[in-house]
Amino acid sequence: MKLDDRIFVATLATGIGYADRTREEHGDWKRLAILFFSDLRAEIAPDCPADLEAQIRAHMATIQARRGEPYQVSTSGQTITLGHALEGAR
Repeated sequence: MKLDDRIFVATLATGIGYADRTREEHGDWKRLAILFFSDLRAEIAPDCPADLEAQIRAHMATIQARRGEPYQVSTSGQTITLGHALEGAR
């Protein structure tokens, strides 16, 4: 899925982070959202622009649909099971 060039996506220790490359806050790109690996819960920043939020939610949905699958979190090949804290995770 192609996201707006303004959206930066990063693999973080606890999930997938989304930031706005065009806005800065506290010396870093403005955080827009995070999708947690453990329970696939999405947190969207209250001031996330609606057009970017729609794209982020669509991107998150593709990852949430992979519940129970391994997800690579490092360049050395380490993985985590998506939704591992949820009951019935594969």
